[in-house]
Amino acid sequence: MSKRESTSDPADIKESLDELVHKLDQGKSSSSSWSDSIGANKEEWEQLKNKIQERQRALKQLVTDKKAGLVGIAEFETRYRKLQDELTELETIVYNMKLGTDVK
Repeated sequence: MSKRESTSDPADIKESLDELVHKLDQGKSSSSSWSDSIGANKEEWEQLKNKIQERQRALKQLVTDKKAGLVGIAEFETRYRKLQDELTELETIVYNMKLGTDVK
């Protein structure tokens, strides 16, 4: 059986999702795991946090510029989508680090 076939098997998908949901559980073990992950990767966490904050500020400034008429609709939509995609990518990295997975 190929890898592709096994990933389309509903039982495999359910098991994989159940595993992720368990890892997302907000209990004491999840909190401890999160703290351990931050401690082990402190420099990377700080870089990710700074990048996320930077993109959020850029997004806020873009909205402000649009409201002020400094940015046209087409440019706004292009830049907005790009910033949102970057934020999504950064947040995915954070979740993967938290969960110890490689979800895309």
